[in-house]
Amino acid sequence: MKTKKDLPPIPERFRVSPFTLLIDRLMTGLIMVGGVAIIVAVFFIFVFIGFKVAPLFRGAEVADALTLPIPDADIVSFGIDEWMEVPYFLTADGDIFFVDLEDDEKRHENRGVFRVDSPVPEDFVVADTRHDILSDRVIFSSTDGRVIVKQIRYTPDYGLGTNRRMITPSVESLPIVNLGNPGYPVTNAVYAEGSRVRLIAGIQEVDGNREVHLATLTQQRTLFGAGELAVGAQTNMADALRDEPRRLLIPDTADGLVIGYMNGEVDYFRVGTDGSYELLQTFRPMEAGTDHGTFSRMEFVLGDQTILFFNDAGDYVAWNLAFLDTEAFTGRRFIPSKVFDPLPGPVDGFSASRRNKTFLTTSGNHARLSLMTTTATRWSQNLDFTPKQGLISPRYNALLFLDQGNNLRVKSMVDNHPIAGMTAYFARIQYEGRPGQIYDWQSDGGADFERKLSMIPLIIGTLKGTVYAMFIAVPVALLSALYVSQFLRPSLKKVVKPTMEIMASLPSVILGFFAGMWLSPLISNAVPSVMLSIVGLFVGAVLIGWLWSHLPTRYRVLVPSGLEFAVVFVPAMLIAWMGWQFGQVVENWLFLQYDEGLERDVGSFRMWIVNVVGWDFETRNALVVGFAMGFAVIPIIFTISEDSLSNVPNSFRSGSLALGASRWQTAIRIVLPTAAAGIFSALMIGFGRAIGETMIMVMATGNSVVQDFNPFTGMRTLSANIAVEISEAEQNGTLYRTLFLCAFLLFVFTFTLNTIAEVLRQWLRKKYRAVE
Repeated sequence: MKTKKDLPPIPERFRVSPFTLLIDRLMTGLIMVGGVAIIVAVFFIFVFIGFKVAPLFRGAEVADALTLPIPDADIVSFGIDEWMEVPYFLTADGDIFFVDLEDDEKRHENRGVFRVDSPVPEDFVVADTRHDILSDRVIFSSTDGRVIVKQIRYTPDYGLGTNRRMITPSVESLPIVNLGNPGYPVTNAVYAEGSRVRLIAGIQEVDGNREVHLATLTQQRTLFGAGELAVGAQTNMADALRDEPRRLLIPDTADGLVIGYMNGEVDYFRVGTDGSYELLQTFRPMEAGTDHGTFSRMEFVLGDQTILFFNDAGDYVAWNLAFLDTEAFTGRRFIPSKVFDPLPGPVDGFSASRRNKTFLTTSGNHARLSLMTTTATRWSQNLDFTPKQGLISPRYNALLFLDQGNNLRVKSMVDNHPIAGMTAYFARIQYEGRPGQIYDWQSDGGADFERKLSMIPLIIGTLKGTVYAMFIAVPVALLSALYVSQFLRPSLKKVVKPTMEIMASLPSVILGFFAGMWLSPLISNAVPSVMLSIVGLFVGAVLIGWLWSHLPTRYRVLVPSGLEFAVVFVPAMLIAWMGWQFGQVVENWLFLQYDEGLERDVGSFRMWIVNVVGWDFETRNALVVGFAMGFAVIPIIFTISEDSLSNVPNSFRSGSLALGASRWQTAIRIVLPTAAAGIFSALMIGFGRAIGETMIMVMATGNSVVQDFNPFTGMRTLSANIAVEISEAEQNGTLYRTLFLCAFLLFVFTFTLNTIAEVLRQWLRKKYRAVE
């Protein structure tokens, strides 16, 4: 056996210097470290994005904070200021008292209890109390038909020279209203202040019959300010009742009245400023024909667009106002919206949030915090006490309960993202004001607005933009790469390939500006011309190529090899120009529509596609995006594909040509399959470039949230959504983290796509490998 010493010496010309070997080892190690560093960086980016997204899918975190004893009284309800320092309590006899929880200086006797308003008149015997927690408004109704409304307000005082905030409550009493027939008790009184009128209503029992009475309150306004509030028109709705009324609701716009009956039906009336009324709708919210087909309670959630109906079995459902356009009528009507998981028993307490669409319910010792929009349960617990009433704090940072022993139990709460969750992001939802369940994105609005944060329209928009870009880019890039690598003269290839590579460096904001300001108006006003030009260019090139291939050889040899494109280019462009000119003729011939402004028929593809086909048409649409983003993607696909095709061994081409195949047959049947792995990589890289494109999407699409693949409408993509919304996102807020969710989805898409692409590339490489 030969040893190393027995081997012949290595010739000097084959020896590698130790320094070169050292540099080689160093560079190999550096490349390995760089690769590992990239993998680690990508992993930590993924972890960071996941860390930002994770809080969106957590429920509310509730913990015990403190328990405060409240003076013994027959308390029927309570409320609190937004700083949670001075709660108020309502008693059955019409008294309102406050408790200063921060009374360290003992300003008030009896453990901080004080009153700032004289109680109801001595002869005012309270028959019923209605507490509107959302507006801190109390409505007392008497046994003799009188109603008084009290508005509770809080004023913070940051006195000069002190380091302490002082909360000063006040109670404003409206004039007493004699509602209905004097001498008969009024119950379930409701009140609302609209922009034009104030409306008050109540149920009055007269000689064993329950009636509903309405009254308007008016206030004259002059240059010197608002005048006194006076009772306007009064209306008895006895003739409009279809059964014994159980509950009443008035929306905060004071233009309607909802009457719930004992038989489980509900009437919805429109109410005018003069007290007149019109029946708009009758419906049954709970399932008819069941043991619990009637409801025992109905309540508004924030915004007064949705009513929750509860029955004695613990079932509850939501009906919301929606705009309906039918043959019977056009307008806003209540429609069934949500069905919630039932409570363990009849509802005892209800409180709606002032910050969002959540609400708190209690049934026995069970408490539950639910979100109306998605029906999700944010928090639920069987308490170790039985609450009289539950309350969501005004700032949505605590839950408060008053137990049977008149103890105020405060629970701190952290629920920073109540609207978020799998349902909100990926499920169809029926939103207020709209019939049917939909996917939608609409992130802004007021406090009583339902945020719509569905990812589905953004995912569809991303796929739509990518598909149209690839539809235009792939044929052009691949055919160009095939021709340049297999047919073009080397001297011209040295010019064409660098030019295409320079095109890849063009800033996408320039392409987006070009597409939005010039290309979109051009295409939208000349769709038939654009289509005929593209078809003419393709058909012309194929036709001229076919004619060229059938010319006698003595003519074809006159054109040097690799310059055949010059023979095809000019006639094909001429045919494309003719298609552009002929497009207007086709539009005036095939797409005639009546223009009401001109009062005559005009050729308009845009009007035809809307009126005849029923598609929407927008100036900045997917067709524009396809051209603009295709222009950005073509250089990437072309460059990588051309390299793959050029790297196919020349022996393959020579062997094919030697066996009698034409250059075209060799390119299609030999070269193209051999380079399939590289071409597939080019397509995947181009796809990744298109799916993550931002500026072209922002500037050329209009960013409309649509969910179709209509080429004449725009879209909003995940990347464009991040760019558009980021300036409005509060740090660590729901929208802020939702934008990270968009980034997370993009990351998952590209990672999954690249993984699948690598598997397929390896399979193609193995199948078409050149050397065994």
